[in-house]
Amino acid sequence: MKRSMIWLVCMVFITGIFSSASAAEKKELVFGAIAVGKVSKVRKAMTPFLKYLEAETGAKIRFETGKDYLDTVAKFQSGYFDFGYIGPSPYVIATSGDKGADVFKLIAGLETNHKPYFYAVVIAAKENDAINNLQDLNGKRFAFGSRQSTLSFYMPAEMLMDAGVFDSFSESAFLGKHDKVARDVSMGRYDAGGIKIAVAQKNLDKVKIIAKSDPVYDFLMVAHQSMGSEQYLKIKDAVFRLKDPQIFNSIKKGVTGFVEAKDENYDTLRKVMAEVDQKVPQ
Repeated sequence: MKRSMIWLVCMVFITGIFSSASAAEKKELVFGAIAVGKVSKVRKAMTPFLKYLEAETGAKIRFETGKDYLDTVAKFQSGYFDFGYIGPSPYVIATSGDKGADVFKLIAGLETNHKPYFYAVVIAAKENDAINNLQDLNGKRFAFGSRQSTLSFYMPAEMLMDAGVFDSFSESAFLGKHDKVARDVSMGRYDAGGIKIAVAQKNLDKVKIIAKSDPVYDFLMVAHQSMGSEQYLKIKDAVFRLKDPQIFNSIKKGVTGFVEAKDENYDTLRKVMAEVDQKVPQ
């Protein structure tokens, strides 16, 4: 056999070995998530779901969060997180690089109250009679959550821009958490703030909703593109077979199931984020 032919056969053999190894099922997987609250609380909420996936797939699953939004996005992009639970704007950020949506294999979208989307709201203190709509916020103090958050920054920012008051604030700040925004607004430290509707509804004794965003597709589950197809399909199948309402409610109150996730569902949000990022560079 000619030397060139021997070399070619060896390369094909070696490539086959590495391809098989990369596609092999991992015995331990890292499940990542955005820490939208206390890490211990998020871990507790996700534990029943991850125990279910362990039983269904045979893999050991370790839960982790990133230090913040951008660290979490980086760990999803790199494959440090084998799969996990990611918010809409972090998903858009994670798929904005050279690989685009190909960095992930989509597992499922979250369904809450039988709908695959949720809302941002702008709130004011309940007893503040001077603020009842977005136009009333001219010259006021405004609180956002995280700079990378869908519902505590991007969607409220778009609403404020459309209302023509975004540039009028006497003070604005990023407080990090939805709950902190609600608390500080209720205490009068800020005149208004942007948060997800679920947090506003928990605090209607102290705050009022003065505006509601257009619907935004909810959180989704993704796997890194390096995950072998058999393991990916095993996880996806287990996710869609899940029917236990207790596990759903542990993930998030009001969760009723999962739906097929589509990258194009987030195209409208991509446009919103591009417009807002032009106004407020990261």
